[in-house]
Amino acid sequence: MQRRILGLTILFLLIGQIALFSATAVMGIQKHSSEFYYVLRQSACGLIGLLLMIGVSKIPYSQWKKISYWLILAQIFLIALTHFGPFRHYAYGATRWLKIGPVLFQPSELAKITLTIFFASLLARHKESPLPAKKWVTNSLPIVITLALIFKQPDLGTTTLLVVMIIGMLFIAGVRLSYLISFLGVGSLGFVFAIVHYAWRRKRLFAYLNPWADPQGTGFQTIQSFLSFHSGKLFGTGLGNGNSKLFFLPEVHTDFIFALIGEETGFLGAISLLILFTYFCYLLFKIALTAKDAFGCYLSFGLSLSIALQIAVNLGGVTGLLPVKGLPLPFISWGRSALIVNLVLMGILLNILQSSSIIPSENPLDPKNKES
Repeated sequence: MQRRILGLTILFLLIGQIALFSATAVMGIQKHSSEFYYVLRQSACGLIGLLLMIGVSKIPYSQWKKISYWLILAQIFLIALTHFGPFRHYAYGATRWLKIGPVLFQPSELAKITLTIFFASLLARHKESPLPAKKWVTNSLPIVITLALIFKQPDLGTTTLLVVMIIGMLFIAGVRLSYLISFLGVGSLGFVFAIVHYAWRRKRLFAYLNPWADPQGTGFQTIQSFLSFHSGKLFGTGLGNGNSKLFFLPEVHTDFIFALIGEETGFLGAISLLILFTYFCYLLFKIALTAKDAFGCYLSFGLSLSIALQIAVNLGGVTGLLPVKGLPLPFISWGRSALIVNLVLMGILLNILQSSSIIPSENPLDPKNKES
């Protein structure tokens, strides 16, 4: 299974490089006088990410549990710097990035790992020795602060992804259904408030419901995405022959790169990539069944759910099934911070897989353990 996961990861990186070059060659020449501007920078980060993935895969995953509290504190500090620090970088109406010299980094991407590690360690400790309600409140405070700081940037997409990931981890941890419903209710109210309170988010929601109501405004991107898929038909226009990248589809190299893939490789290419992603997510979730303890189980499930949610939200936004949330397609879209973080995430998952050959009784997803 390890070879299949590694093989698919590298395959996605290669597909991403091909799609990114097709999407950015013209833009690279126009803005930076080089058609290789974007693909070279993405490939450099991909190489860094692969080296980090290999290095992290050698670190016993149990070590992350020991430093989980310090990781979440460091995460809070980094995100706070995007609000108050001298290195905060403003772009696209948000302050989600830190810029130190030529390096631009998005700390909220790292929260997909640090917050999962912290919450998995919290759930594992609770399984070993149940925590009272007051302990849960105090121990969950760093999570609430992290989510609030990300939401304030503003970044509703990442906040929503992390909240759904937490709910998923609570579910497999066996938390009472009444608690889950209450947590989900509070999260839903917060989500509705975040949309209703801001006019631009309301416009985006209306564009999702009916993009043709404002075809030259909020619905433009979605309609152009539909046209890209329509142009591709069954077999596609051919690699490099897509028209959407010629400034017809905004952000085609980030959020909407799947539309370009659908245009240039057709329905067959798009559905093939979707099948590969589905099988990839199946393999990742399978790691949670092979983990040798509760921490490994919760951690692998949370990290796998993070990847699966990013894929689902991105593809849902591109195809009009979900509102556009600004989440890149893992391993394929332009996004250097996301690429490196996702490869580090894969390193942790690979170590969990390497550390387990059978399903032990300590695993909370083991059917024998549930029966006992």
